[in-house]
Amino acid sequence: MGMGRFGRCGVIISTLLLFLVTLDAKNMDVPIVITFEGNRKIATSSLEGVVGAKRPSPIALWKDNRATINALYIPKLDEIFRLYYQKEGFYDANISHKIDVYGIHFFIKENKYIKVKDIEIKSDFYIDDLVQLRKKRRFRAELFSNTKSDIKNRLLESGFCNYDLETKAYIDLEKYSAKIEIELKKGSLCHFGKIDIDGSQSIDDEVVLSRLHFREGEIFDIEKIKESYNSLYALEAFDKVHIKENRSSKNLLTFEEIKKKYKSIYRTDSFDKVYEKIGKKRESTIPMSVKFREIEQKSHSRIGVGYATDLEFQAKYHWEYKNFYGGGRQLLFDILYSEKQKRIENNFLNPAFLMLWGYHMDFQNSAGYSEERNLHDYDEKVIYDKVYLLHRGDKWFHSIGIGIENRDISDDRSFFFIYPFMKLIYDLRDSKINPKNGFYFSHEMEYGLPYSPDSTTYLKYLEEIRAIYTLNSVTLSGIGRIGAIKIYDNRLPESKKFFAGGAFSNRAYGYDRIGITSSSTDTLENRGGYNIANLTLEANFPLYKSIHMGFFSDSTMISENQGVWEFTDRVIYSAGFGFRYMTPIGPFKIDFGFNVNKYSENAIHFQIGQSF
Repeated sequence: MGMGRFGRCGVIISTLLLFLVTLDAKNMDVPIVITFEGNRKIATSSLEGVVGAKRPSPIALWKDNRATINALYIPKLDEIFRLYYQKEGFYDANISHKIDVYGIHFFIKENKYIKVKDIEIKSDFYIDDLVQLRKKRRFRAELFSNTKSDIKNRLLESGFCNYDLETKAYIDLEKYSAKIEIELKKGSLCHFGKIDIDGSQSIDDEVVLSRLHFREGEIFDIEKIKESYNSLYALEAFDKVHIKENRSSKNLLTFEEIKKKYKSIYRTDSFDKVYEKIGKKRESTIPMSVKFREIEQKSHSRIGVGYATDLEFQAKYHWEYKNFYGGGRQLLFDILYSEKQKRIENNFLNPAFLMLWGYHMDFQNSAGYSEERNLHDYDEKVIYDKVYLLHRGDKWFHSIGIGIENRDISDDRSFFFIYPFMKLIYDLRDSKINPKNGFYFSHEMEYGLPYSPDSTTYLKYLEEIRAIYTLNSVTLSGIGRIGAIKIYDNRLPESKKFFAGGAFSNRAYGYDRIGITSSSTDTLENRGGYNIANLTLEANFPLYKSIHMGFFSDSTMISENQGVWEFTDRVIYSAGFGFRYMTPIGPFKIDFGFNVNKYSENAIHFQIGQSF
């Protein structure tokens, strides 16, 4: 049946109204579809990113995958894209648009771009590898700006703050060419000067100094300032920290300072010439100022419920008191409850407790009680207390202390241990949260004291090496662990021996499910070993925005041989894959691993934080 006159009029009026509303969309805070046509060198995703266009999530398959923007931006879009194309080297790009009922459509003719003809570098400091622009490639303002920033950062990281840097880009619009000139004189090395601490009386200056990675007289290094920020905030006693040069004019010399310090020059030249030579320079010694504001909300608690493949459903409670009675002290309580494991632990940290051999030493005490049931053939109850001193440097971490613990084994007896212990870490990773490159080494050792004829005397080692390297957005990592136990008198309970399995060792198995490896497919999961070797290799790469994927292999060997570094050839090989969602506090990881020789042996692991 045909449509009546009024029906046809209604459709025409509706279409006209929709078109008029779209034309007037610039006055409305509504989303509108945006499309691009003709752009070849500049990706559509880049153009969308310039104006903050949004697309539905790739998992929302039921939604139309079209980019939309806020209609309020429409009057400015032509100018935004014109300027963006100029930054990308296209000075003659033609950009136009039209608006219809389907959205706003941009038609782009990029035309010829500016090409880098020559790059001239005059420098007494190596910077060639920092120049991001290349000859015969398109000139991009962003790469030019990044080059300048990278040069400044390298100079400051190397201690040169009195540099003269000139970067120029000559654009020839007739020949569509660009000439880059970079001239650098690195100047003299700078050093950190006097450190002034301005904050609250409840946190001593010594506590703040203990977290600084630079000292008066050391060569100036901007990386040490960044590391100092991280260390101060890690103390969790400050709401705000500000580290800066302790001169409002960034150490520019005043007229009186020039007269006093450079008398010989001042006698022969006018003030203008002297200031041009010297006044724009910083002093070679840079005094520093550290200002902070103490944390206001000191007490925090949180409750969580989760599921782990080894502990099944579990509940956690955490309570902490930051800046406990001032001084940056921390008091923490943790409680974990599940059918298989129960634990309560108290930690107390007193930073900069004392000074030993020129090092600030923190004091820490960890005491607690734990129970394990149905994880092994035996059940266990442990009461423990550890007291130790520790020092954190920019790359080094040292701790030394003494531990006391009583282990009550259900099918055995109670074991009481007194053992001194130490831990040493050398960390060259570029990030503690999600490293992309670097190296990490740790050494742990404990020695069981022969305090009575029945006590167990033993020596236990555990070494770990991590190597991380990123190439073209693919992060490759390797983690190797080896450990050994030597018994001198009496015997050691199984729980003090080596086990493996879980998110941080072999991901085809649950937590501590690998005991002595009897073959490539079998393990005596209730018998711990005296030697352990574990190798993990992993590759991670981005899939979409914050979503990454990883492939890994885990190899584990645990030996019953009692002796230092006495291994066997019985190794369990596992492989797997996983997904990572990147967050500011580290990746949220889901991994699936399986034994390559026995596929039925597999496990799924959930983890927050990076394992390397």
